[in-house]
Amino acid sequence: MTEQALELALTRAERALARAERAADALSRRGYKEEQLRERVREAIAELDQLIQRAEA
Repeated sequence: MTEQALELALTRAERALARAERAADALSRRGYKEEQLRERVREAIAELDQLIQRAEA
């Protein structure tokens, strides 16, 4: 993988993490149950894992 491709993958991962953090904040403000919040975080982490795996390939 080229340095440029790796930088792009890391940027995408950072944006996904920022979205997860914003979603967690929004969900907690709306009073979602803890399990619903955990599920959204799991989904975001899975997306980050996919980005990292693609970057490593």
